Amino acid sequence: MLSFSGSREVFVLGRVDLQGSLLSTALVHDERLTKHSFYERLALHGHEIVDDDDFAHLYARTNGRPSHPPSVMVRALLCATHDKTSDRESARRSRVDLDWRWAMGVDDDFSGIGATTFSLFRARLVLEEDDQHLFEATLEKAVEAGVLKGKLTAIIDSSPVHGAGAVCDTYDLVRGFLAKLVAGAGDRLSAAAIAAARTHIGDKPDIDWQDRAGRRAYLSLLVVAAQAVSAEARALEDPALAEALALLDQVVAQDVEEGEDGSPQIRQGVAKDRVISVADPEMRHGRKSASRRFDGHKLDVMSDEETELVLGVAVRAGNASDANGTLPLLEEVQDVDGVNVERLLGDMAYSDPELREATEEVGVELVAKVPPITNAGRFPKTDFRIDTAAGTVTCPAGVTTTDAKRERDHKGRVGRRFSFAAKACAACPLRERCVKGTRAGRSIFVSPHEDRIAAARAAQDEPGTKALLRRRSKVERKIDHLQDLGMRQARYRGRRKTTLQALLAATVANFKRLCVLGAFDTTPAIAIAA
Repeated sequence: MLSFSGSREVFVLGRVDLQGSLLSTALVHDERLTKHSFYERLALHGHEIVDDDDFAHLYARTNGRPSHPPSVMVRALLCATHDKTSDRESARRSRVDLDWRWAMGVDDDFSGIGATTFSLFRARLVLEEDDQHLFEATLEKAVEAGVLKGKLTAIIDSSPVHGAGAVCDTYDLVRGFLAKLVAGAGDRLSAAAIAAARTHIGDKPDIDWQDRAGRRAYLSLLVVAAQAVSAEARALEDPALAEALALLDQVVAQDVEEGEDGSPQIRQGVAKDRVISVADPEMRHGRKSASRRFDGHKLDVMSDEETELVLGVAVRAGNASDANGTLPLLEEVQDVDGVNVERLLGDMAYSDPELREATEEVGVELVAKVPPITNAGRFPKTDFRIDTAAGTVTCPAGVTTTDAKRERDHKGRVGRRFSFAAKACAACPLRERCVKGTRAGRSIFVSPHEDRIAAARAAQDEPGTKALLRRRSKVERKIDHLQDLGMRQARYRGRRKTTLQALLAATVANFKRLCVLGAFDTTPAIAIAA
């Protein structure tokens, strides 16, 4: 199996003894356990969402080291997620914390779980995608118990997750990825390239960072060294160097430009998909709003409006748009047996017309408020009567035009630009309320999704749609719950490992919610680790 650090070991599947034991923590220390707690519920009902056989494919059948039963490991991970503990603290609690040991279902003489074992087991879950299976087990239990049934109304929203890697400036980005490339290529590089690179690897140079000329001079030396190493590494044609090579080339291209004197200088502005961290190259600058910027990833959360169960989570680039991740997450949710989403609620960030069309194609109605249209105090587009079938646009003064030319909008979609004659607009008594300037006539861009957006705008004034949109805020409460379980800050580097963190948090949230909803057997069996 692979750990997060890449080591490989083989283990034989351990199993719990379903008959129980008189030496179980639950029996030996009954009076010292916290009743009516998360730990009690996990002890009593954990076996209904996790079973050793679910993870049998991760282990060798015969040869290998003995392992802790995977169901015990999963329960320990859920406790760690609930309490937001580090691997070292989790290892300590697995030895001495009676509530944890109760929840894990182990005997009183259980010796505990090592800190590295937690890392190794997470690696198994990631490599085999079993973290998704674990989360989906809570949904399957909800379907089995009749908690999730019929046509569902789902709600979607996103939240920032601050990355685990340090945000670096241009100099540290180039130096960091240069060091990684040199380490990977080793002595296959020329002595001159290695010598030039090593002057920039290690501690930051002792220069006057307040001196602009000194910074530019150092940047020139740094870029020359990076370009020399990059050229030699590319000539090696080694696939193992591809990632480090691409990252070094990317940071130089995104952050450095040629100055008027021909020497390198820091590029003005921010590149569209700028890498910001050496430790976690997948981190990005993101914005939750115009005033809230973050560095890391974006968490998408889809929940059921009625039960408030999490239906799906996904971790994407921090600079990704909200709408782009909706359809993949929706399709993932719909793939769970018994989960059938009929309607999806979102805020204005999900009102993209192409997303509306895509959700309609998979049989889901998207309900999201359409962004208002303004025109600096003049008549907005919504004051014009647009007939796409007839190919006409009528202005507030009653003048109709059919004069249209093909034009692309800011997303490259082909629409039509309808123009009113300048002579007609000049004589119009409403001109000052409609057209800026004195010469041109008014024009209106009609998108290929005009009718769909117009219908959505009209529907949002209906009482039924207003009531639906008011219920959309329920997902914010669920996001707060996930953040309480650690999803404000990534514990691991990279989106895939952060996805594991999100799925564990969602599993804990759903398990607690299922307990409240009465979805579990009231007379559970007791599982004791062998």
